[in-house]
Amino acid sequence: MAAISAKTHFPESNVILIDQNELILKKLRLSGGGRCNVSANVSVQTIIEQTPRNGRFLYASLHEFNSTHIQDFFSTKGCPLIEEDHQRLFPKSHKATDIAQVMLNELNRLKVVILLNTYVNQIDLHNNKVITSNQSLNYDHLIIASGGLSYPQTGSDGHLLKTLSQHVPVEKCYPAETPLVSNDALIQSKLLQGVSLKDVSLTLFIDGKKKKHVKHDMLFTHFGFSGPGVLQLSSVCRDCFEKKQSVMMSIDSLPHLNHQEVEELLKNQTLSKVLSMHQLPKRLSEAYEMLKDSLTPTQFLKLWTFNVHDMRGFNQAFVTSGGISVKAIDPTTMRLKAYPHVSVCGEMIDVHSHTGGYNITLAMSMGYHAGRHCLD
Repeated sequence: MAAISAKTHFPESNVILIDQNELILKKLRLSGGGRCNVSANVSVQTIIEQTPRNGRFLYASLHEFNSTHIQDFFSTKGCPLIEEDHQRLFPKSHKATDIAQVMLNELNRLKVVILLNTYVNQIDLHNNKVITSNQSLNYDHLIIASGGLSYPQTGSDGHLLKTLSQHVPVEKCYPAETPLVSNDALIQSKLLQGVSLKDVSLTLFIDGKKKKHVKHDMLFTHFGFSGPGVLQLSSVCRDCFEKKQSVMMSIDSLPHLNHQEVEELLKNQTLSKVLSMHQLPKRLSEAYEMLKDSLTPTQFLKLWTFNVHDMRGFNQAFVTSGGISVKAIDPTTMRLKAYPHVSVCGEMIDVHSHTGGYNITLAMSMGYHAGRHCLD
């Protein structure tokens, strides 16, 4: 998007896009289970609220290019988007490759030069030079969008982050929007592996203090928990496991009923019947058999608590928390304050959002913004 924006706004410029992969948009092609949750049909304010890490930094870029612009961009190029639950936007074809093809078509139409299978070994910020695996290139302006550390097999290896850390402040990187691990006996028994709960209320506690609350879907796994709600909770964990802090997660399976209403319900119905009435998985009743000595049925449905012992690493993290400090970047242009001929955008910046189309929205918004202001 940065290359498209730069060539669109400065058509006389020679724009070169460098990608170490054999094709562009390798990570995007994997997103949304291969369907690409490309954005969310929400306001700019909601996007910022759904961005727990430095969301306010994005006001300028989102004002210039946001979800509305993304929908217009793809629909006018023959790839309309459709809205699913939680305002998520997907291509109508349900194919991430169609999103990628629109981008490639636009790059080709604009005559952007694309260098594939080209690794950037070094950037000389003082002499405006990029040294790749194949050649040395001089630049008038450079936009770097090399990602964070998540999904490293797609090229996000952190090499350019490490290179830039010698010149600008870079915050330590952690996995974010990643599944949580529990060693509790019920989880280790794998009794609930594969069970999903829809629109439950989840609360995360760190050292006994409530840190985050969400209402969303979750999934039990062989190692702990995943699903959109759990991924959102993980955004506040960052370094809490390094610090040996106590982390707990509670589940309210019936958030639309209060504690007393559930008590009344259970006076006249069995737990299995209540589960069936509210479309909750039957296997929960088996789980309660393991917990009934320590939990009442009401507590099980309204305040079911697990210990969280860790979170999954960068191989399973949707995004990276950390990266180039926002203090080093001019948010009105995406340029580095110390090196105004260089812009940075996307996941390599210390900004991340929740899953649900928000992170791709941020990437496209920052990319467009960087391209628009690269030659101001």
